[in-house]
Amino acid sequence: MNLNNPFPYNPTFKQHFLIAAVLGILLSFILIALQPFNLSIASREHKALLLVGFGFLKFISYLTSHFIANDLYRKLNTWTVWNEIVFLLLSSLMGMIFSYIYLDLVFEKHPLSFNRLALFFYYIGLPLFPLVVFPKVVLRYLLIKDSTLNSEEKTLIIKEQQEKLTLKGQNNNEELTLFKEDLLYVKSLDNYVVVNYKNKNIESKILRARLGDILSQAPFLIQPHRSYLINPEHSFKLQGNSQKATLTLTSIEETIPISRASYKTVKPLFN
Repeated sequence: MNLNNPFPYNPTFKQHFLIAAVLGILLSFILIALQPFNLSIASREHKALLLVGFGFLKFISYLTSHFIANDLYRKLNTWTVWNEIVFLLLSSLMGMIFSYIYLDLVFEKHPLSFNRLALFFYYIGLPLFPLVVFPKVVLRYLLIKDSTLNSEEKTLIIKEQQEKLTLKGQNNNEELTLFKEDLLYVKSLDNYVVVNYKNKNIESKILRARLGDILSQAPFLIQPHRSYLINPEHSFKLQGNSQKATLTLTSIEETIPISRASYKTVKPLFN
């Protein structure tokens, strides 16, 4: 497995709140029902409530880790298998530290110490690790993957509902149908035009037509130069001044000139 491969991630708080709640309830159930460790609680009142405290700390540690992961995700703008492994380890480590503090202060009435923390990791943290991490892995993968797929499906539905545009050339059966937002710019070449548009990658199609023909079919386009039409819905960057101005777009290599006559019209749109 390549650790740099993408891994599904959803920054939505609601999704992770649900995962944190399930993990907290699961840990509380394990401790109350099985009582796997010799905690000094047998003779205490409200012992079940005290054990639920460990589940609550699991809930808090997961959400805290989620906020940290979200900040990292916003900076990287991606999430990989390696990021997921680090998250699982760090969130589990944080949960163990919180649980140790709770154990010593509430149950054992001992002062905190590194030696006791190490013993807690060895005798309690490590045996519980698979019981806590496995459901965390399953919940994160299934729920987050499902929500990611739903998000992609919604994007497709929204795109399908958007306005489609058909550009026709002078020759029979010469046409191009695409979504309005996918059209980038049109360039004139003698008696032909080159329509540049997005379709996963940047593609182009040649039609036998004049720029005026295309403009009449797509009146939302603007003409910065006698040889070009551009879609103002895209974030073109204007460079230069009225003497020699150009438009650029990060997804295309071509630089689009702006005529002096069009400069005052184009500048407010992309300044």
